[in-house]
This record gives sequence, C-alpha cells and structure tokens, in this order.
Amino acid sequence: MYPQDFPVERFTPVIDLPMILAGLFLIGLAVAAGYAFARLGERDRKPSPRVVATSIHAAIQRKLNGALAAHGGATSNAAQALVDEIENRLGDVARLTGDLGKASGALKDALAGKRKAPPAPPSPPTPPACSPHAVIVPIPGQAGSSAASAAAGGAAAAMAEVSTTEGGLVGAIVNLSPPPPPPAVPPAPYTAAEQTAAVRAAVEAFAVHWGTTASDSAASARIDELEAAAIQLTTLVPAPKTLHGLAHGSTHS
Repeated sequence: MYPQDFPVERFTPVIDLPMILAGLFLIGLAVAAGYAFARLGERDRKPSPRVVATSIHAAIQRKLNGALAAHGGATSNAAQALVDEIENRLGDVARLTGDLGKASGALKDALAGKRKAPPAPPSPPTPPACSPHAVIVPIPGQAGSSAASAAAGGAAAAMAEVSTTEGGLVGAIVNLSPPPPPPAVPPAPYTAAEQTAAVRAAVEAFAVHWGTTASDSAASARIDELEAAAIQLTTLVPAPKTLHGLAHGSTHS
C-alpha cells in the first residue's frame, strides 16, 4: 500500500469579509472605550485642595525669595516678577474680594444693627483773613456813609466801616484781603535710590505676611487660607429649601 492509495481531503479556507470587518469594529470599540475610561479616571483623580494650595504658595514664595535676594536695579525687576506671579495665580480671586468684600461688610453691619456713620458735613468757608495794614479812604463830607465805603473798598475787600477824622478828613477804614496762598507743590518723584528702597520695603512687608519658608507660621496660615478657599470654590453646596419664598427656620415677625 502506498499513501496515494488513500486520498486525504485538504481544508480550503473561506474568507468571510463581513465577519472580519465586524471583528475589527469590536476591537476598535474596545480600545476607544478603554481610552475613555482611562481619561475619566484621570479627571476624577484631580489634585486635592491642599496640594493646589501648597503649589500656589510655593510658586509665589519662589518669586518672593528671588525679590528678597535681588540688589540694586534688579530689585524692581524681581518685584515685578513677584507681582506677575501673584496675578497669574490669584488675580481673579483678588478681584473677587474687592467690591464684594465691601458690599458684604455693609450688609453684615446692617444685619448687626450697626448704624452707618453719616458723612462729615462740609466745613464752612473760611472768611478771608484781613490784612494787618489798614487803608483810610478819605470820603470828604460823608461821615459813616456805607455806600461810599463800599465804593471805595470794592467787592473783594472786607470792610470795617468806622467814622474817623485823620488830618481833618472823614473816611472809612478798609481792611484789604491778603493774597491767596500759593498752590500746593506736588511731591517730587522718587529718585532711583528712593524707589529701590520703597520697593525693597514693600517686598519685605509682603514677606512677613506670606512667609519665606514652608515651615514659617505665616506660610502655614496662608496655605490653610488657600486650601479653605479652594474647598469653598469647588464644593457644591445645596441651596436651602424654601417655603412660600421664606427659608425653613425663619421666623415671622
């Protein structure tokens, strides 16, 4: 016997194009779903408020220490970099606390029954000071005449009308107003050295408030404040339930 006496059936592969396309589609769908779930997980794993607060404080602290280490003309450039970093990290928050802080403070005072101080009344105009020198305007034959005295002194003069006889003349003593005071002189601009000293003083004052190392008590307090702000700005607080326009728990007067 020989192998050729026993014929063997050979398998002929059959290519089914729809099945291949369906398989590729399922593979692509699985890959896209895995990528989407991975991105969703990354989004859920946001840094904690403490990490955000520490990062903000450290970034500003680096610029602060750079400004403290600068000397001479470099002080202004380093201080400007500090201001830019504060604006970049906390500019929107700082703008939020401006008018809002004033308005909420006035509201708290009103609720606490604190009367708002009335504005100070305008001060009465100061009468023009009289000159220590008096001029006697002779008015022949018109003793004590008010009209003649006013004509002699003019509208801008402060007059004290008296009757007197000086050298046989009857006249009025006219007290002349002094000249107006000279205008206020604006302060002279900083010299380069004065401006550098002023910037240095401002940087040092900010350093006392912000802290220069992570172990400073001031730094710890600022990080706590930043963390509290981050939590409050990112926490959804449910609105209180209302009944007929009034919050529960409110009392009727």
